[in-house]
Amino acid sequence: MAELTLAVCPHDTARKPEGWSRLAKYLAQHLDVPIRFRPARDFADFYSRWATADLIYAGAGDALTLIDRHGFSPVVRPTDTYDEALLVTRPKTPVPSLEALGGAEVATVPGLLPTRLALRMLQARGIVPGVLTGRDSWLSVVRAVWGGETPYGILYRDAYDELSPEAKAMVQVIATTSERCAFHVFCGGSRLGAEASALAHALVAMASDGAGKDILDNLHMVGWRAVSTDELALMRDVLA
Repeated sequence: MAELTLAVCPHDTARKPEGWSRLAKYLAQHLDVPIRFRPARDFADFYSRWATADLIYAGAGDALTLIDRHGFSPVVRPTDTYDEALLVTRPKTPVPSLEALGGAEVATVPGLLPTRLALRMLQARGIVPGVLTGRDSWLSVVRAVWGGETPYGILYRDAYDELSPEAKAMVQVIATTSERCAFHVFCGGSRLGAEASALAHALVAMASDGAGKDILDNLHMVGWRAVSTDELALMRDVLA
């Protein structure tokens, strides 16, 4: 194989673009195949690369789309790392209990995984928000809460982590979900062929290799492990 192309979720490359470049070089050395990687500018750019990418590291919803609709296969997932959501309110006010969200208006980006995770957590506690007010981005949710348009909001934890200190100060966190049922997946396309097994082995072995461990530390990851069909089935249920 002449070359492989890697695409990575923009939420991840926004924080550590150099770490992903190092990972691409590391894998290229272990697979003995050049790997081309360039961070996506945004999600539109990320999605435009799916048709030509051989390896894609994607969030839970996108990973399922790749597997179920685009002929990709799950290679590995991060060890003990999950996608979660935050429930937020305005800053400099007493932090309310979760019960305060019952019957209240909550801003969020409808239909996306963090919204499903937050509602799943609240439902398990018998809490049902009154109205979900849709916004077109997580930053718009922050602005809606900060500006007093809605008293509460749901945010994707990774998106919150990307915010500047000034933007983070526009809200305060009430709670973080701990559903531990959704996660990013390293997916391989059909052109990967026999290299898929070697790729999985190289990724899993990183945690016990000095150079690999250094890259994982830079990416704030513990390591990689196989993905089970039961885990994927649960993610599908949560997103259904």
